[in-house]
Amino acid sequence: MKSRPFGSLKLILIILCVAAFYGCSHENDQAGSSSNDSVSETSTLRIGVMPKLVGISYFEATGKGAQQAGEELNINVHYDGPTSALHEDQVRMLNTWMAQDFDVLAVAPNDPDAISSTLRSAGREGFTVMTWDTDANPDNSRRQIFVNQASNESIADSMVNIMVEGLKEQGKEPTGKFLVVSGTPTASNQNTWIGFMKERIAKEFPDMELLETLMPGEDQSKAQEMTTAALNSHADIAGIWGLTSVAVPGAAKAVEDAGKAGKIFVTGIGLPSSMKPFMESGSCTKFALWDPVDLGYLTVYVAHHLKTEGELTDGTYDFGRIKNVEVKDGQAILGPPIVFTRDNIDDFNF
Repeated sequence: MKSRPFGSLKLILIILCVAAFYGCSHENDQAGSSSNDSVSETSTLRIGVMPKLVGISYFEATGKGAQQAGEELNINVHYDGPTSALHEDQVRMLNTWMAQDFDVLAVAPNDPDAISSTLRSAGREGFTVMTWDTDANPDNSRRQIFVNQASNESIADSMVNIMVEGLKEQGKEPTGKFLVVSGTPTASNQNTWIGFMKERIAKEFPDMELLETLMPGEDQSKAQEMTTAALNSHADIAGIWGLTSVAVPGAAKAVEDAGKAGKIFVTGIGLPSSMKPFMESGSCTKFALWDPVDLGYLTVYVAHHLKTEGELTDGTYDFGRIKNVEVKDGQAILGPPIVFTRDNIDDFNF
Protein backbone atom coordinates (compact mmCIF):
# COMPACT_ATOMS: atom_id res chain seq x y z
CA MET A 1 0.00 0.00 0.00
CA LYS A 2 2.81 2.45 0.78
CA SER A 3 4.54 1.81 -2.44
CA ARG A 4 1.71 3.33 -4.52
CA PRO A 5 2.40 7.01 -3.75
CA PHE A 6 6.09 6.46 -4.49
CA GLY A 7 5.21 4.64 -7.74
CA SER A 8 2.89 7.48 -8.79
CA LEU A 9 5.52 10.08 -8.01
CA LYS A 10 8.10 8.11 -9.97
CA LEU A 11 5.75 7.90 -12.94
CA ILE A 12 5.12 11.65 -12.85
CA LEU A 13 8.87 12.35 -12.78
CA ILE A 14 9.44 10.06 -15.76
CA ILE A 15 6.70 11.81 -17.75
CA LEU A 16 8.15 15.23 -16.92
CA CYS A 17 11.63 14.13 -18.02
CA VAL A 18 10.36 12.73 -21.28
CA ALA A 19 8.40 15.91 -21.97
CA ALA A 20 11.44 18.06 -21.22
CA PHE A 21 13.65 15.89 -23.45
CA TYR A 22 11.16 16.06 -26.32
CA GLY A 23 10.93 19.83 -26.00
CA CYS A 24 14.73 20.18 -26.18
CA SER A 25 14.92 17.74 -29.06
CA HIS A 26 12.23 19.63 -30.94
CA GLU A 27 14.10 22.90 -30.44
CA ASN A 28 17.32 21.35 -31.71
CA ASP A 29 15.56 19.95 -34.79
CA GLN A 30 14.17 23.36 -35.63
CA ALA A 31 17.50 25.11 -35.06
CA GLY A 32 19.36 22.59 -37.22
CA SER A 33 16.82 22.29 -40.01
CA SER A 34 18.16 22.37 -43.56
CA SER A 35 18.09 25.65 -45.45
CA ASN A 36 16.25 23.66 -48.12
CA ASP A 37 13.25 23.33 -45.82
CA SER A 38 10.26 25.60 -46.11
CA VAL A 39 8.75 25.18 -42.64
CA SER A 40 6.03 26.93 -40.67
CA GLU A 41 5.12 26.21 -37.08
CA THR A 42 1.63 25.14 -38.10
CA SER A 43 2.51 23.03 -41.13
CA THR A 44 2.35 19.25 -40.91
CA LEU A 45 2.57 18.16 -44.54
CA ARG A 46 6.12 17.16 -45.50
CA ILE A 47 7.09 16.74 -49.13
CA GLY A 48 10.47 15.36 -50.17
CA VAL A 49 11.55 16.50 -53.63
CA MET A 50 14.60 14.68 -54.99
CA PRO A 51 16.45 15.79 -58.15
CA LYS A 52 18.79 13.51 -60.07
CA LEU A 53 21.65 15.27 -58.35
CA VAL A 54 22.49 18.55 -56.70
CA GLY A 55 25.19 21.01 -57.65
CA ILE A 56 24.20 21.85 -61.24
CA SER A 57 22.37 24.99 -62.32
CA TYR A 58 19.32 23.23 -63.76
CA PHE A 59 18.41 21.49 -60.52
CA GLU A 60 19.25 24.59 -58.50
CA ALA A 61 16.56 26.34 -60.55
CA THR A 62 13.99 23.57 -60.00
CA GLY A 63 14.78 23.69 -56.28
CA LYS A 64 14.06 27.41 -56.24
CA GLY A 65 10.63 26.78 -57.72
CA ALA A 66 9.91 23.97 -55.26
CA GLN A 67 10.69 26.26 -52.32
CA GLN A 68 8.50 29.03 -53.77
CA ALA A 69 5.56 26.64 -53.90
CA GLY A 70 6.24 25.41 -50.38
CA GLU A 71 6.15 28.97 -49.05
CA GLU A 72 2.89 29.74 -50.87
CA LEU A 73 1.23 26.56 -49.60
CA ASN A 74 2.70 26.92 -46.09
CA ILE A 75 4.07 23.37 -46.09
CA ASN A 76 7.42 21.73 -45.38
CA VAL A 77 9.36 21.12 -48.61
CA HIS A 78 12.65 19.27 -48.29
CA TYR A 79 14.62 19.55 -51.53
CA ASP A 80 17.75 17.41 -51.65
CA GLY A 81 19.48 14.84 -53.81
CA PRO A 82 22.72 12.93 -54.30
CA THR A 83 25.92 14.65 -55.40
CA SER A 84 26.39 12.15 -58.24
CA ALA A 85 23.84 10.76 -60.69
CA LEU A 86 23.67 7.34 -59.01
CA HIS A 87 20.44 5.49 -58.36
CA GLU A 88 21.97 3.74 -55.35
CA ASP A 89 22.36 7.11 -53.62
CA GLN A 90 18.77 7.99 -54.45
CA VAL A 91 17.54 4.69 -52.97
CA ARG A 92 19.48 5.31 -49.74
CA MET A 93 18.03 8.81 -49.47
CA LEU A 94 14.51 7.53 -50.13
CA ASN A 95 14.88 4.96 -47.37
CA THR A 96 15.92 7.75 -45.00
CA TRP A 97 12.93 9.87 -45.98
CA MET A 98 10.60 6.91 -45.42
CA ALA A 99 12.12 6.35 -41.98
CA GLN A 100 11.48 10.04 -41.27
CA ASP A 101 7.86 9.52 -42.35
CA PHE A 102 7.65 12.09 -45.14
CA ASP A 103 4.14 12.40 -46.59
CA VAL A 104 5.05 12.63 -50.30
CA LEU A 105 8.11 11.31 -52.14
CA ALA A 106 8.72 13.11 -55.45
CA VAL A 107 11.74 11.76 -57.35
CA ALA A 108 13.55 12.51 -60.61
CA PRO A 109 15.10 9.05 -61.15
CA ASN A 110 18.62 8.50 -62.42
CA ASP A 111 17.70 4.94 -63.37
CA PRO A 112 13.95 4.53 -64.01
CA ASP A 113 14.00 0.75 -63.71
CA ALA A 114 16.43 0.34 -60.82
CA ILE A 115 14.52 2.71 -58.55
CA SER A 116 11.05 1.39 -59.39
CA SER A 117 11.00 -1.37 -56.77
CA THR A 118 11.85 1.12 -54.02
CA LEU A 119 9.08 3.46 -55.16
CA ARG A 120 6.62 0.59 -55.31
CA SER A 121 7.52 -0.50 -51.78
CA ALA A 122 7.02 3.08 -50.58
CA GLY A 123 3.57 3.15 -52.14
CA ARG A 124 2.66 -0.10 -50.43
CA GLU A 125 3.68 1.40 -47.10
CA GLY A 126 1.25 4.27 -47.59
CA PHE A 127 3.51 7.00 -48.95
CA THR A 128 2.28 9.18 -51.80
CA VAL A 129 4.79 8.50 -54.59
CA MET A 130 5.34 10.54 -57.75
CA THR A 131 8.05 11.36 -60.27
CA TRP A 132 9.10 14.59 -61.94
CA ASP A 133 11.55 15.69 -64.66
CA THR A 134 12.22 12.03 -65.50
CA ASP A 135 9.75 9.19 -65.10
CA ALA A 136 10.28 5.84 -63.43
CA ASN A 137 8.82 2.71 -65.00
CA PRO A 138 5.10 3.47 -64.47
CA ASP A 139 4.02 -0.17 -64.26
CA ASN A 140 6.77 -1.37 -61.95
CA SER A 141 6.96 1.71 -59.71
CA ARG A 142 3.20 2.28 -59.45
CA ARG A 143 3.93 5.98 -59.05
CA GLN A 144 0.77 8.06 -58.94
CA ILE A 145 1.74 10.75 -61.44
CA PHE A 146 4.68 12.05 -63.47
CA VAL A 147 5.19 15.83 -63.66
CA ASN A 148 6.61 16.20 -67.16
CA GLN A 149 8.30 19.28 -68.61
CA ALA A 150 6.54 18.91 -71.94
CA SER A 151 5.35 15.99 -74.00
CA ASN A 152 8.23 13.85 -75.21
CA GLU A 153 7.07 14.23 -78.80
CA SER A 154 7.03 18.03 -78.58
CA ILE A 155 10.57 18.13 -77.19
CA ALA A 156 11.84 15.77 -79.89
CA ASP A 157 10.06 17.74 -82.59
CA SER A 158 11.52 20.99 -81.25
CA MET A 159 15.02 19.55 -81.43
CA VAL A 160 14.60 18.41 -85.03
CA ASN A 161 12.86 21.64 -86.08
CA ILE A 162 15.54 23.88 -84.57
CA MET A 163 18.31 21.90 -86.28
CA VAL A 164 16.66 21.92 -89.71
CA GLU A 165 15.73 25.61 -89.46
CA GLY A 166 19.19 26.52 -88.20
CA LEU A 167 20.92 24.74 -91.08
CA LYS A 168 18.68 26.50 -93.59
CA GLU A 169 19.51 29.84 -91.99
CA GLN A 170 23.16 28.97 -92.70
CA GLY A 171 22.24 28.19 -96.30
CA LYS A 172 22.60 24.42 -95.78
CA GLU A 173 20.38 21.40 -96.24
CA PRO A 174 19.78 18.78 -93.51
CA THR A 175 22.36 16.34 -94.84
CA GLY A 176 25.60 14.88 -93.52
CA LYS A 177 26.70 13.63 -90.10
CA PHE A 178 25.00 14.64 -86.88
CA LEU A 179 25.90 14.01 -83.27
CA VAL A 180 23.74 13.61 -80.17
CA VAL A 181 25.35 14.31 -76.79
CA SER A 182 23.04 12.97 -74.08
CA GLY A 183 23.39 12.27 -70.34
CA THR A 184 23.43 8.89 -68.66
CA PRO A 185 22.53 5.67 -70.52
CA THR A 186 19.60 5.07 -68.15
CA ALA A 187 18.00 8.55 -68.45
CA SER A 188 14.52 7.71 -69.70
CA ASN A 189 13.63 11.25 -70.78
CA GLN A 190 16.65 11.73 -73.06
CA ASN A 191 16.36 8.18 -74.38
CA THR A 192 12.70 8.75 -75.23
CA TRP A 193 13.46 12.03 -77.00
CA ILE A 194 16.22 10.37 -79.01
CA GLY A 195 13.82 7.61 -80.02
CA PHE A 196 11.26 10.09 -81.33
CA MET A 197 13.98 12.14 -83.04
CA LYS A 198 15.33 9.07 -84.84
CA GLU A 199 11.86 8.07 -86.04
CA ARG A 200 11.16 11.49 -87.51
CA ILE A 201 14.61 11.90 -89.04
CA ALA A 202 14.39 8.50 -90.72
CA LYS A 203 10.99 9.39 -92.15
CA GLU A 204 11.49 13.03 -93.18
CA PHE A 205 15.26 13.61 -93.40
CA PRO A 206 16.89 10.37 -94.54
CA ASP A 207 20.08 12.19 -95.57
CA MET A 208 20.87 13.01 -91.94
CA GLU A 209 23.30 10.40 -90.62
CA LEU A 210 23.26 10.02 -86.86
CA LEU A 211 26.59 9.06 -85.29
CA GLU A 212 26.78 7.00 -82.12
CA THR A 213 25.20 8.88 -79.22
CA LEU A 214 27.65 10.17 -76.61
CA MET A 215 26.88 9.52 -72.93
CA PRO A 216 29.04 11.79 -70.76
CA GLY A 217 26.68 11.66 -67.77
CA GLU A 218 25.78 14.90 -66.00
CA ASP A 219 29.29 16.26 -66.50
CA GLN A 220 29.93 19.33 -68.65
CA SER A 221 33.70 18.84 -68.83
CA LYS A 222 33.25 15.26 -69.99
CA ALA A 223 30.65 16.35 -72.54
CA GLN A 224 33.18 18.83 -73.92
CA GLU A 225 35.95 16.24 -74.02
CA MET A 226 33.82 13.61 -75.74
CA THR A 227 32.52 16.13 -78.28
CA THR A 228 36.07 17.24 -79.04
CA ALA A 229 37.07 13.63 -79.64
CA ALA A 230 34.10 13.17 -82.00
CA LEU A 231 35.05 16.33 -83.91
CA ASN A 232 38.58 15.01 -84.32
CA SER A 233 37.25 11.68 -85.62
CA HIS A 234 34.62 13.22 -87.91
CA ALA A 235 35.74 16.46 -89.50
CA ASP A 236 32.49 16.74 -91.48
CA ILE A 237 29.93 16.90 -88.65
CA ALA A 238 27.13 19.28 -89.68
CA GLY A 239 25.21 19.59 -86.43
CA ILE A 240 25.20 18.64 -82.75
CA TRP A 241 22.38 18.24 -80.24
CA GLY A 242 23.17 18.49 -76.53
CA LEU A 243 20.21 16.99 -74.68
CA THR A 244 21.01 18.05 -71.12
CA SER A 245 21.73 21.39 -69.47
CA VAL A 246 25.42 20.43 -69.22
CA ALA A 247 25.74 18.60 -72.54
CA VAL A 248 24.83 21.54 -74.78
CA PRO A 249 27.28 24.08 -73.26
CA GLY A 250 29.94 21.35 -73.29
CA ALA A 251 29.31 20.70 -76.98
CA ALA A 252 29.22 24.42 -77.79
CA LYS A 253 32.56 24.96 -76.05
CA ALA A 254 34.12 22.10 -77.98
CA VAL A 255 32.92 23.59 -81.27
CA GLU A 256 34.12 27.04 -80.24
CA ASP A 257 37.58 25.76 -79.26
CA ALA A 258 37.83 23.87 -82.55
CA GLY A 259 37.31 27.16 -84.43
CA LYS A 260 34.09 25.87 -86.00
CA ALA A 261 31.58 28.31 -84.54
CA GLY A 262 29.05 29.09 -87.25
CA LYS A 263 30.18 26.09 -89.28
CA ILE A 264 28.63 23.39 -87.09
CA PHE A 265 25.10 24.11 -85.89
CA VAL A 266 24.79 23.41 -82.17
CA THR A 267 21.48 23.27 -80.34
CA GLY A 268 19.83 21.33 -77.54
CA ILE A 269 18.28 21.62 -74.09
CA GLY A 270 20.05 24.32 -72.10
CA LEU A 271 19.79 27.09 -69.53
CA PRO A 272 19.88 30.71 -70.74
CA SER A 273 22.43 31.55 -68.01
CA SER A 274 24.77 28.80 -69.23
CA MET A 275 24.26 29.37 -72.94
CA LYS A 276 24.48 33.16 -73.14
CA PRO A 277 28.30 33.22 -73.63
CA PHE A 278 27.94 30.81 -76.56
CA MET A 279 25.17 32.92 -78.05
CA GLU A 280 27.55 35.88 -77.92
CA SER A 281 30.40 33.91 -79.52
CA GLY A 282 28.14 32.48 -82.24
CA SER A 283 28.84 28.85 -81.38
CA CYS A 284 25.12 28.42 -80.59
CA THR A 285 22.33 30.63 -81.92
CA LYS A 286 19.19 28.77 -80.87
CA PHE A 287 18.26 26.21 -78.21
CA ALA A 288 15.25 25.20 -76.14
CA LEU A 289 14.13 24.55 -72.58
CA TRP A 290 11.06 24.77 -70.40
CA ASP A 291 11.18 26.98 -67.29
CA PRO A 292 12.92 24.80 -64.64
CA VAL A 293 11.74 27.08 -61.83
CA ASP A 294 8.15 26.44 -62.91
CA LEU A 295 8.84 22.70 -63.10
CA GLY A 296 9.91 22.55 -59.45
CA TYR A 297 6.99 24.78 -58.50
CA LEU A 298 4.46 22.61 -60.33
CA THR A 299 5.90 19.45 -58.77
CA VAL A 300 5.19 20.67 -55.24
CA TYR A 301 1.68 21.88 -56.14
CA VAL A 302 0.84 18.52 -57.69
CA ALA A 303 2.27 16.72 -54.65
CA HIS A 304 0.14 18.87 -52.36
CA HIS A 305 -2.97 18.16 -54.43
CA LEU A 306 -2.37 14.41 -54.37
CA LYS A 307 -1.98 14.37 -50.59
CA THR A 308 -4.82 16.72 -49.71
CA GLU A 309 -7.39 16.12 -52.42
CA GLY A 310 -6.63 12.71 -53.88
CA GLU A 311 -5.67 11.57 -57.37
CA LEU A 312 -5.66 13.82 -60.40
CA THR A 313 -8.04 12.70 -63.12
CA ASP A 314 -7.57 13.74 -66.74
CA GLY A 315 -8.39 17.37 -67.31
CA THR A 316 -7.02 20.90 -67.07
CA TYR A 317 -5.97 22.40 -63.74
CA ASP A 318 -4.61 25.64 -62.29
CA PHE A 319 -1.73 25.23 -59.83
CA GLY A 320 -0.81 28.52 -58.20
CA ARG A 321 0.63 30.84 -60.82
CA ILE A 322 0.72 28.11 -63.48
CA LYS A 323 -2.58 27.93 -65.32
CA ASN A 324 -4.16 25.40 -67.66
CA VAL A 325 -1.91 22.46 -66.82
CA GLU A 326 -2.97 19.40 -68.79
CA VAL A 327 -3.24 16.16 -66.86
CA LYS A 328 -3.49 13.15 -69.13
CA ASP A 329 -2.56 9.47 -68.96
CA GLY A 330 -0.84 9.76 -65.59
CA GLN A 331 1.16 12.88 -66.48
CA ALA A 332 0.88 16.54 -65.53
CA ILE A 333 2.48 18.48 -68.38
CA LEU A 334 4.06 21.86 -67.75
CA GLY A 335 3.79 23.02 -71.36
CA PRO A 336 5.68 23.36 -74.63
CA PRO A 337 9.40 24.17 -74.48
CA ILE A 338 10.63 27.74 -74.93
CA VAL A 339 12.95 28.43 -77.88
CA PHE A 340 15.74 30.82 -76.94
CA THR A 341 17.49 33.12 -79.42
CA ARG A 342 19.67 36.21 -79.21
CA ASP A 343 16.47 38.27 -79.29
CA ASN A 344 14.89 36.84 -76.14
CA ILE A 345 17.65 35.26 -74.04
CA ASP A 346 18.02 38.37 -71.85
CA ASP A 347 14.35 38.10 -70.87
CA PHE A 348 15.04 35.02 -68.72
CA ASN A 349 16.99 34.83 -65.46
CA PHE A 350 17.53 31.12 -64.88
